[in-house]
Amino acid sequence: MRSQKENCGKSCVGAYCKQHNYQLKKGGQMPTPCRGCGVGVLCDSGICISCGRSALKKRLNHKRKKAKKLFELVLLELKVVQLEKCVA
Repeated sequence: MRSQKENCGKSCVGAYCKQHNYQLKKGGQMPTPCRGCGVGVLCDSGICISCGRSALKKRLNHKRKKAKKLFELVLLELKVVQLEKCVA
């Protein structure tokens, strides 16, 4: 279950209960355990809030912004070089 370490408490058929099997058939996403504490989470990072998901998000956003800025600088440099070739 999401945000808990325990099972949902319903009778299970195979690995999941009737409701969770229905959600899987409809294309729903099943919670995966947090890498830190084992609580069920739906996010891509696999880390719950109490284990530091917000810090991870900040770090990833900073890296993304830095990469975008660097890409724009390289693109600008390429445009300048192309203009110099056209003029010469």
